[in-house]
Amino acid sequence: MRSAIGCSIFQTSLLMLLTLLKTRTGEATPMPEENPFQNKVPVRLIWANEGDDVELPCDITPPTPTDSVNMVLWFRDSAGIPLYSLDARSGNLSAAIHWADGDDLGRRTYFQVGDGQRSKLKITKVKYKDQGLFRCRVDFVDSPTRNFRANLTLVEKPTKPVIYDAQGREVTGIGGPFLEGYGLLLTCQVSGGRPKPSVTWWKDGELLDAVDDTPTIGSLSKFTINHLFIGKVTRALWGTKLECRAQSAPMAKPIIREVPLDIYLKPAVVKISLSDEEMYAGRPIAAKCETWGSSPAARIIWRLGDEVIGDPIVSITQRSNSTVSKIVLALGKNDDGKELACKAENPRFPGGVLEETKSLRVLYAPVLTAHLATGYILNTLREGDDLKLVCDVQSNPPPTKVIWYHDDIRLEHDVSAGILVSSNTLTLRVLTLDHSGEYSCEATNFVGQGRSSPLLIHMKYAPRCREGYERREIAAVRHETVTLRCEIEAVPDELIRFSWSFNGTRGDVLPLPNSRVRDNGLVSLLDYTPSADTDYGTLACWASNSIGRQRLPCLFNVVPAKTPQAPIDCSLRNESTSLEVNCIPGSDGGSPQHFLLEVRGPFGSSGIVQVIPQTLQTPQSDQGAVSEVPPIYQERNPTPTFRLHDLKPGYDYTLYVYAVNGRGRSEPTLLKHVQVAEPIGGKLESTGIFLEDLKKAIPQVDSQSMIIVMALIGAAALILVGIGVVIGLAICKRRSNRPVVSGPDDFTTPTYIPAQRIEPRIRYTAEGRHSQRRSLYVEENRNDPDILQQVEVDLQV
Repeated sequence: MRSAIGCSIFQTSLLMLLTLLKTRTGEATPMPEENPFQNKVPVRLIWANEGDDVELPCDITPPTPTDSVNMVLWFRDSAGIPLYSLDARSGNLSAAIHWADGDDLGRRTYFQVGDGQRSKLKITKVKYKDQGLFRCRVDFVDSPTRNFRANLTLVEKPTKPVIYDAQGREVTGIGGPFLEGYGLLLTCQVSGGRPKPSVTWWKDGELLDAVDDTPTIGSLSKFTINHLFIGKVTRALWGTKLECRAQSAPMAKPIIREVPLDIYLKPAVVKISLSDEEMYAGRPIAAKCETWGSSPAARIIWRLGDEVIGDPIVSITQRSNSTVSKIVLALGKNDDGKELACKAENPRFPGGVLEETKSLRVLYAPVLTAHLATGYILNTLREGDDLKLVCDVQSNPPPTKVIWYHDDIRLEHDVSAGILVSSNTLTLRVLTLDHSGEYSCEATNFVGQGRSSPLLIHMKYAPRCREGYERREIAAVRHETVTLRCEIEAVPDELIRFSWSFNGTRGDVLPLPNSRVRDNGLVSLLDYTPSADTDYGTLACWASNSIGRQRLPCLFNVVPAKTPQAPIDCSLRNESTSLEVNCIPGSDGGSPQHFLLEVRGPFGSSGIVQVIPQTLQTPQSDQGAVSEVPPIYQERNPTPTFRLHDLKPGYDYTLYVYAVNGRGRSEPTLLKHVQVAEPIGGKLESTGIFLEDLKKAIPQVDSQSMIIVMALIGAAALILVGIGVVIGLAICKRRSNRPVVSGPDDFTTPTYIPAQRIEPRIRYTAEGRHSQRRSLYVEENRNDPDILQQVEVDLQV
């Protein structure tokens, strides 16, 4: 065996020696000593991963068809001894001798002979120490030697990609948040790697960016960087992941780093739905607002007009990026025409707001307000002015007609009465006090009916007599002081000034001083004492305010006091429990009066006689000496109506009815021969009294006594009639000699003058006290030549 090994070594050494000799003698086979790097043959780069099997190509195709391969030698780097050799000098390539270096690399190499270009040196399970420049030398029998170079380089993996955001912060989990519509910037960086790795961005298997942004200034950077910039983030990125891939060689597996994206989205859709499109004031209505497309879920804000609904009944459902809100609205008339807005906003997205509005049409019954038209002021209205009222109507739908009311009385268009109704206005021409009161307007639509609050119209006016105080008759006796009360009405009721005047029987008009003001200036009191017949007459009370002077005075007719007139037309009516007496009152004589009833027996007797035939009774006069027959019963009433009871049947009664005032009582009105057929029972409440026991006060009288009494009454009556005739003739003669005097002066209808000239002027002529029959109230600028003096009297105290 040793001899065989020795023989083999010898043959190899000899082969190498012969090869060197051939090269030096000019043969095509290069010498081993020549520098292969001086050859201009291009180098083929072969990449491999550690542990992979690699193939280094070598083209052994002869240049000419007749030529053949003599030897194939593989060298590594600059080594002069072949790493591997193929000896085909025997002429048969398939039977060529293969030789490899005995080191670790040699044991893992094998040259595979193929058809020309497909020949290759195979290296199994390459290691990083196997890297280097390999040269394949092919020696041909006749043709020149050829060299092929291959640079075997093992791939080095880069580090795992590191991702940074736009602010330079490392993204360790979810990237973002990023806002829809805004830009996105992410940087992927790896370190090392051989060959230099490629860094790319991918989304759902689609390449987004493959541009290497590694700086090349100066020495090569050990980092490889790729900046991903998306100018406008869209919804397509929501919920997706981006991948950064780092790969050192095409055959190397990429290193992948995933980055989930957090995208903030604006609300995409907002929609308002109402439970009923027809809305009525006061009726609740449900509203729903739905929005989707926002990430995170949107917040919903309701707004009605300019006001945010702060505490609505809200039900919110949030799932994914959808939100639903429900509220209940109780709309009023003021909400008609307002906009109901639903705003969906992303609380984490500045400006991420979407809003929808819906205009509301609220139906409601008319709501009306009555007021004065522009230019009219309530506090300045006076009698004689015109007035225009306007009715403002708020109604949906509009009303068909507007109706005006004055104190709940409907007003119709009447030009002659000065009432002009047009659309929603009311015009009143030439105001009087009758126009005072409450005005309101009314309108109707199909929803309902409405009426305005009443507008009180009152106007300023000059003083006038209070109702019931226009004219009064005052009875007074001589030297008796009576207080005259003058009550007026006026607006304004401030700065009221009073004046009094007297028109006597001779027609003189005189001012009266010393009046007093009471009751906030609306009442004037005057104490008046008639001392002679000429002091009886008519007194006039005047008042004025800032509007003007009273047009018609309040009149007081002072007359001599007298006893009242006797009641007239007295009648009887028999009832089951009483006997009723009814009379009509006469004149009260100028003083308050009441009425008196007395029950007496027959005239001229001291009691009541029993009923006897009429022809035997003594005649009685209507007027007689009543005191001769004392009353047995009296009753006093404010009216001449009396109810009698407890009268005994079978007797003849006489009833005396008087009118009584402060000056005395009138002559009686007699009801004679009053009889009752049966007893009248039942004690009735009465103000009357029995003066004595009825049975004791009614004695029996005979016929002769009755005849004497009647004769005395007749004689007395004749005497009284004669005296009356004489007195009447004397009075008539006296009146015929007195000059004729006209009635009260014209001060009862004075000329109206402004409030500044309210004082009466008393005019006297040169002849003295005789009246010129002129009006008390004349213009100040009238100058009469016969005026001697003017007297002004301010009667207010």
